[in-house]
Amino acid sequence: MSAVGVKAEGKTLHLQEHVEWFETLDENNLSIETLEREEVKAYHERAVNQLIHYLYENNSFYRAKLEKAGITSASHVDFEEFSKIPFLTKDELREDSKVILTKKKLAQLCCSTGTTGGKPIYIGHTLDELYSYYFAPKYPSLMERVKNKVVANALPYEMSSSALTFHHEFQHLLNCTILPLGKGGAYSEPKKAIEFMQAWEAEVLVTTPSYAIVLWEAAQEMNIDLSKDLKVSHIFLTGEGSSNSFRKRIELIWGCTSTILYGSLEAMLMGLECDSQSGFHLPDGHLYVEIVDPETNELLDPGQQGEIVITTLLREGMPLLRYRTGDLGFIEESGCACGINLPKLHLRGRSGDQIVLQSGSFSPFYLEDILMQVEGVGNWYRFLVKGNSLTVEVEPFDDEVDREYLAQLIEEKMEFYTNSPCTAKVVEKVQRNDGKIKRVWYID
Repeated sequence: MSAVGVKAEGKTLHLQEHVEWFETLDENNLSIETLEREEVKAYHERAVNQLIHYLYENNSFYRAKLEKAGITSASHVDFEEFSKIPFLTKDELREDSKVILTKKKLAQLCCSTGTTGGKPIYIGHTLDELYSYYFAPKYPSLMERVKNKVVANALPYEMSSSALTFHHEFQHLLNCTILPLGKGGAYSEPKKAIEFMQAWEAEVLVTTPSYAIVLWEAAQEMNIDLSKDLKVSHIFLTGEGSSNSFRKRIELIWGCTSTILYGSLEAMLMGLECDSQSGFHLPDGHLYVEIVDPETNELLDPGQQGEIVITTLLREGMPLLRYRTGDLGFIEESGCACGINLPKLHLRGRSGDQIVLQSGSFSPFYLEDILMQVEGVGNWYRFLVKGNSLTVEVEPFDDEVDREYLAQLIEEKMEFYTNSPCTAKVVEKVQRNDGKIKRVWYID
């Protein structure tokens, strides 16, 4: 095999080799979805070693981390040795995102939403990444429902990577017609978005859970029945977390099915649900995923919960090497009823977002799941946290709801499932925030 890092017609050779391997799978009517795990493990071992060699030669920041682990450009590491490489952290990227730049020219840069606090993170991609490398691994069973469809893309186009990522993928990989609705920007007022979807018979919607509610509210004001007057048969939910109860509410008011896509600016797509809605299949063609103990940094086995650590395998401009996402979860390798061999990732929220009450720590999505099961609760709520005390502020589902009784039901159910006292307030309208939805508010 040729030396790693040699350039061939402007491309990075080791990535082109990966592309050719995926093309060979396509030619044989195979995909990484259904490969035997040993074949995928062999690909991961090739890919992480070639990435290490590439970064050693092309980035001094990563070279220092590799040398700290005793790794040189001539090393060939196994997965145990790989786990000794120091992590890349959010703080390092916030301090200076350019530290992970290589010598490749970037074609596009995007900015983090800033919802996790601190300075923004900037991540860029080369042209080859956007139009070649990223599309090489295919997940036909997970994305087949989108092929040749009219897709309404109601994600933010400005600064964020979310809308552009799906725009490119749906167009170039799945032959879709895209309606670039945006998400409440200067030209994407919700009622206009509904009109656009109705005029061009959108079949698939990709948006955030909260904006799915905003669009439904706009349709209500226009006397449009989403399940009858629109053609949407499936919604991809992404960009925000969602409990299963909240997702089921979205499916009910839209009259269609949904699946959730897990991703981030830094790592792009990190998980895809199948129709079982029971965890995220890992995009093993794009990523090598580890779970580590957030306190000891010890590598954990499948089934053990810890922090999700990501290494990107098809990036050359700003690759991630053992990036700590701050998200919590565990990996299940026991297979899935859908027949896909990709392991499943089960999310448990962000390590920094856990709500600490008198009886312990709870994910906001665990609390949301409880709340949304209470009959009479509307679509908008906030968790107000002061010390170890929780106040739940909700809107009633409609004017017929007995507000005093609803508050009592919420308090009883939340206390039953958390073993901590809770105060509930039923208000006319819950305060919204601009941009990405904020569900947890900390009160001094």
